[in-house]
Amino acid sequence: MVCIISVLSATTSVYSSTRKVAPTYNKIILDFIDSQVNSDYHKLDLALNENACFKLPRGEKILMQSKSNLVDQMKNDKGIKQNCDSKYEVLAKSDAMVIARIDFKYDNCTQHDYLIIEKNDDREWKITQVCKMFEDAKEQEPETTGNATASN
Repeated sequence: MVCIISVLSATTSVYSSTRKVAPTYNKIILDFIDSQVNSDYHKLDLALNENACFKLPRGEKILMQSKSNLVDQMKNDKGIKQNCDSKYEVLAKSDAMVIARIDFKYDNCTQHDYLIIEKNDDREWKITQVCKMFEDAKEQEPETTGNATASN
C-alpha cells in the first residue's frame, strides 16, 4: 500500500512540474514585438499559428506571405535590430479572439501592425493574421469634399 502511494505521489509531482502553461495573449503580442525589433525568428515561429498570413498593401494590391516564408526571411536577417520605438493597444477581445494594434515608430514613418490572435484547439493563443500599414511621418490633411456642418 505504501509503495502504491509513493508511486502515485511521484507521478503526480513529476506531471505537475512538467505541465506546460500556455502564454497569455499579452505575452504573444510582446513576443511578436520582440521578434520584429530583434529579428528573433524563434519567437516569431512560436507566436504564429501554422496557417498565419501576413498582408501588406502595395498600391492597389495586397501582398500576402505565409508563416514559413516570414520565418525563413527572418532567419536571413538574424542579428539585425530595428531602430524604432514600439507600443501596442488591444482594440477588441473576447474569450477566443483578440485584435491588437502595434505601432513601430521610426524616424520617417510609423508602421501599424494589426494582429488577429485566436485560441487554437489546445487553448493556446496564436497569431493568425497580421496586416501591416505604413503612415508617413508628415501627416497630410485629409481631403474633404464640400462643406460639412455638425450640430447637436
